[in-house]
Amino acid sequence: MFFQIKQQKVKRLLVEGVLLSVPLRGILLIMSAVFLSGAHADYSQHPLAIQLIDEMVAEEGFEREDLVSLFAQVEKKQSIIDAMSRPAEKTLTWAEYSKIFLTDSRVSKGVDFWLKNQETLERAEKEYGVPAQVVVAIIGVETRYGSNKGSYRVM
Repeated sequence: MFFQIKQQKVKRLLVEGVLLSVPLRGILLIMSAVFLSGAHADYSQHPLAIQLIDEMVAEEGFEREDLVSLFAQVEKKQSIIDAMSRPAEKTLTWAEYSKIFLTDSRVSKGVDFWLKNQETLERAEKEYGVPAQVVVAIIGVETRYGSNKGSYRVM
């Protein structure tokens, strides 16, 4: 089911070269629904989730049943909230950061990623106004161009 949803327009986030788009308000509604409710519940009935589902069905063409099923499986994970609440690393100077992020390997992976996804990046830049180099840089920092996908299962 996730792959069916992934192919639809709503979730646009570059992950492994696939452009997936969730409007910011949708992300905020999802996070609010998860953070404001109990540990395990049927989030498909949460007022904020219902509002988001209605919007995604009306504006993005999602199937209501797929979204309701997806939200029914959501669980609040305190360990994820705790991890998001603390900084990943100490504060570094640019000289220290540049040694981590401006390596030959990362630059090469960044160029490869950009070339492989050039059409999608251009389309996203036109539609959302975020320069391709910013998207490519963020993906490089956060995922090492797809090689670090994290260990949490997330919606």
